[in-house]
Amino acid sequence: MISLPERLRHETRPEHEQTEVLFYTESLQNGTLTVGKYSHLLRTHLVFHRALESAIDRYPAFFQEYDATNRQKTPWLLADLAALHVPEPQESVNLFADWSPVELLGAAYVGEGSMLGGTVIWKMLQHNQAVLPLLTHARFFRGYGSETGTRWRTFSAFLVQRGVDFPDEVVTSAKHAFTAYQTVFQQTKE
Repeated sequence: MISLPERLRHETRPEHEQTEVLFYTESLQNGTLTVGKYSHLLRTHLVFHRALESAIDRYPAFFQEYDATNRQKTPWLLADLAALHVPEPQESVNLFADWSPVELLGAAYVGEGSMLGGTVIWKMLQHNQAVLPLLTHARFFRGYGSETGTRWRTFSAFLVQRGVDFPDEVVTSAKHAFTAYQTVFQQTKE
């Protein structure tokens, strides 16, 4: 029988790949990411993560073992945008407003996955001359650093524990979360 994390990885692959393409992957890979695109990525991640963190905070009992406080990305993103002198984008208060705890589990899979992707993006950013001078104090794309693998495994165990009885709902909500990320990307373009 396939595990929930394996099922998520397999069944959300199309949405994941669409999101990667949309999020300037080609520019990142070929070293041509501009400061404007870098700023846009940070704004996109801020809107998504701030909404997700706020929604998760509504269900402290369900997310007790998630360690929400130590998984917050909003402070990192706010600091990164402040260093660029970029104003905060408007919140998308309805992004996860009506999501159940189980649905938020699928969204958390996407959010925590961004930390895995962030380690790859951080390496690519080192080859983008336009943004390289801005990375001295950058925080978000550094993610959890050397703890990334450990934190991902801890999250995966939590995901299995909380989602074992609701695998279809978790997978469906993860797909919707990727779509929400894409929508936020489009809405935060200047």
